Amino acid sequence: MTTLAIDAGNTRVKWGLFDQSGSLLEHGVCMHAELPNLRLPTAHEAMISNVAGSAIETQLKRSLINTAKIHWVTSQASACGVKNGYTKPETLGTDRWAALIAAWNIKHALCVVVNAGTAVTIDALTGDGEFIGGMILPGLDLMQQSLGLATAQLPTLCAPPTLDSSVFASNTADAIHAGALHAISGAVNQMTQALQIHSKQEPTVIISGGNADAIKEHLTSDVTKQVLIVDNLVLQGLYLLKNFTQSDSR
Repeated sequence: MTTLAIDAGNTRVKWGLFDQSGSLLEHGVCMHAELPNLRLPTAHEAMISNVAGSAIETQLKRSLINTAKIHWVTSQASACGVKNGYTKPETLGTDRWAALIAAWNIKHALCVVVNAGTAVTIDALTGDGEFIGGMILPGLDLMQQSLGLATAQLPTLCAPPTLDSSVFASNTADAIHAGALHAISGAVNQMTQALQIHSKQEPTVIISGGNADAIKEHLTSDVTKQVLIVDNLVLQGLYLLKNFTQSDSR
């Protein structure tokens, strides 16, 4: 029995094929515009987190027409040992929910869970598996692009122009990059310190996403020693959720 996990995010669709033991057999990614040409592997069932809207849902359905069991994941009050502390649990983004599930399965301990994509989510998971809340801020690329779109003279950057992220940046492009990167790493530092005070112990910081390494490099030294970078965190969580989700073919 194979399970196809699909994470439809704000700009890209990521997928992974898992075997019955939970091992990742293959995985891939495509931009939204490439979705009509996506050829997904055959699987017995599909677990889907979609935060990208109805148009992406429609395209995914076309790609999965031969998949017998399709589960459109929704966030729940509890699953897989994690309690959802959101005021309205069902409104928590399903990608965040899946990442929390995966993080708990990895550590079973106090964690800050960071998913660094188009947006960055920074969530707190207590030592008894309760999600107590978190933060959302623009991702590294989006934060840089927003300055170019909302100002008259600053450039619109699509990627870091250099590897220089010093706070003493000597050109505008590097200054924008440094500001965005330090804003994100500062938020992770703040959450880590707040959760440590709340729980009276040091949390593990689990980071996933394309900018995970860059964020880790700019955390304070006391936080860096507790960091664990995990690839495909959302996909892992979707696989774990397969036994807690009812079939929904929509």
